[in-house]
Amino acid sequence: MNSTLTGPVATYLAEVRAELSDLPPGELEDVLEDVSGHLTEVAAEFEDEPTAAALQDRLGTPRQYADELRTAAGYPPRTQTPKERTGGEPALRWGVIASTVGPFFLLVGLFSGDSAATTFFGFIGLATIFGAGYLGVRALRGKDPRVVLDTDRGRRGAESVRGVIDQIPPNVRHELVTIGQPVWWVARGIVGGGGFFALFGAGAVAVVGALAGAAVSVWIGRRTQQDRRWLWYVVPLNVVATIIVPAWLALSFVGGTSFGVFGQPSYDRTSSYNYSPPGLSLDGTGIDNVYPFDEQGRPVKVRLYDQDGKPINLQVRDCAAQYGTNGNEDRLSNVFPMSTVSPDADGNIDPENCKDSDKADFVPPPAPATTPATPTPTPPGSSSTPSPNAKPSTPKPGVTLTVSPTR
Repeated sequence: MNSTLTGPVATYLAEVRAELSDLPPGELEDVLEDVSGHLTEVAAEFEDEPTAAALQDRLGTPRQYADELRTAAGYPPRTQTPKERTGGEPALRWGVIASTVGPFFLLVGLFSGDSAATTFFGFIGLATIFGAGYLGVRALRGKDPRVVLDTDRGRRGAESVRGVIDQIPPNVRHELVTIGQPVWWVARGIVGGGGFFALFGAGAVAVVGALAGAAVSVWIGRRTQQDRRWLWYVVPLNVVATIIVPAWLALSFVGGTSFGVFGQPSYDRTSSYNYSPPGLSLDGTGIDNVYPFDEQGRPVKVRLYDQDGKPINLQVRDCAAQYGTNGNEDRLSNVFPMSTVSPDADGNIDPENCKDSDKADFVPPPAPATTPATPTPTPPGSSSTPSPNAKPSTPKPGVTLTVSPTR
């Protein structure tokens, strides 16, 4: 049987094969070899690749063509119903389940972002794909897989696909088959193998997995061309790859972000990103003013410097800074407390009659009690009388700093 036929001609040949599937295998292959040569000659009579309608106008429907072959070769006509003679309905049903339900659970797991959900849904998806695929192959009962095209749903699906294929120019269609198909096999294997091995490592492990996946994918593609029963397993996985491959390429090369197998962004663990907000902050909260108080709770005016003598400057937020028009908007100062815009009794701020205030709108808590120092015993022979030249020590008042977080 000639395997170089493409498009509507190949579909027509598959439908003729389904009509003649009751013939002995050896005789069937001989008949189909002659049919393939005849279809090649008929296709050459057209300027462009013939459509399905053109072939049926020229040769009749596949069933009519097959009946003519039976009559010419002396084979008895078929008397069984389509469902009895093909057994394709159960096989097609299991194939649809494998191609829809299985990929759905598998994609939910891949993009869930949670390892437990990925494991659970991934297992359910793979079990559905291979389980339903196995049942579909068993339903064929050793018959050619293309007998599903003889069922009502199979025939409608084939006609729909054929209508889409007929819209593609013949030269483009040929390039897609000869060039696009191997490229798809490689891309499918790279993403599948690399993504799987990325679960167990990174870098070289994922690269080796991608190369191994590409080799296995090409082998499976070639195997499927020889044994169509593999389609019950390959088609569902192709559905998953059809979604993952474009998404992975877009996110990796267009978006500039490398996404892991679970749909989560994978960042370089060796890089660090530390963000330090401008100005003064405490525990991640910005500070726009500082209110110093002495030990008695009285407000004092101070200048603040850091351990290197650098002024701790903050942006001034008084009326001139908020509503000024003379370049006073960006003034800095290390004198605290700073003057800020004071609202009126109702809590409103009038830009035309703006007033400044450096008073805190809170009462500081009392300073913690200090433990009195324990007197040191006087050694024997020493005098506790103070020296007449000694100066009395003056206690230095302490200062309590209270910060005002950014509002």
